[in-house]
Amino acid sequence: MTTRTTLWLLLSTLAATPALAQAPLNPAQCGRRVALTLGLPWRAQRLGEPPQAQVRELLKKPEVVTTFAHFVNSRFNDLPGDRPEDDPVIPMIRYVFSNDLPWRDVFVGRVKFVGAGGYPRIEADPTAPALGYFASLPWQKRYAGNEEAGWMLQAAYRTLQNTTGLALEPSPVNGQGDATATGRERAECRSCHYDTAWALDKVARLLPVRVGLGNRAVITQKPVTPQVLFGGATITDHEQLVQALVTSQAFTFWSCRLAFEFTFGRPESSCEAPLFDACADTLERTGRMQDALATLLESPAFCGGTP
Repeated sequence: MTTRTTLWLLLSTLAATPALAQAPLNPAQCGRRVALTLGLPWRAQRLGEPPQAQVRELLKKPEVVTTFAHFVNSRFNDLPGDRPEDDPVIPMIRYVFSNDLPWRDVFVGRVKFVGAGGYPRIEADPTAPALGYFASLPWQKRYAGNEEAGWMLQAAYRTLQNTTGLALEPSPVNGQGDATATGRERAECRSCHYDTAWALDKVARLLPVRVGLGNRAVITQKPVTPQVLFGGATITDHEQLVQALVTSQAFTFWSCRLAFEFTFGRPESSCEAPLFDACADTLERTGRMQDALATLLESPAFCGGTP
């Protein structure tokens, strides 16, 4: 059994849904399904061409990119932001797709946010940190949290969740007793905060810090102490943290899980491992999410054939 297959099986047990057998769709039905999945009018395809043959062209349409960007944003945040600039994931995905950039640039691209509130225009900036939308000040303030010393634990968790799909359940004793760094060393808390390969407090030490609370909060950078994470890797700063995340296998699997859920409206099933592997192979080979989506949309399984 390969490392990929082993990891896929482990991940699939977390959110797998049985695939339902269905009869193959006729061309008209398949065309409607392609259009509706991509957020287009159901007559969006050219007549006389197989619907799935048009997928790569349709994926270039701005309205399709916007549909996918909003889907991803819904997976990266529990709720929409109060203001457009609070959801920089959306314009960042538009920027990456429209400039034909690797998917990982959503998270590590060197960009600046220009315009009112730093939204919605994004421009390349070779002098900017390689942090993609994580460098957006509205995003940092949104997830600055209220930790007593200013460590941005919420941003630390969102950084891990957005890049690898990490899902943590709050402890039943969360919020009880001492919530300071010392209090988080309690037995019921320290596993997630200090002991695991993705310890939240260690990750937060690599991020900027919050000074003050509410609208008056300021995000600032303090000297960083290197942290040992991910099974023994020494991470020296914020940029190296995100780079380590987007070069991990977990990043590829989570990205294909997003693509799969967008395409099929559900998580992958264990019997769809070959198709899921094809998505992962494509993403690793080309780096482009458009190609990963096309692999799924063009597959026989999408219109009712064999996965």
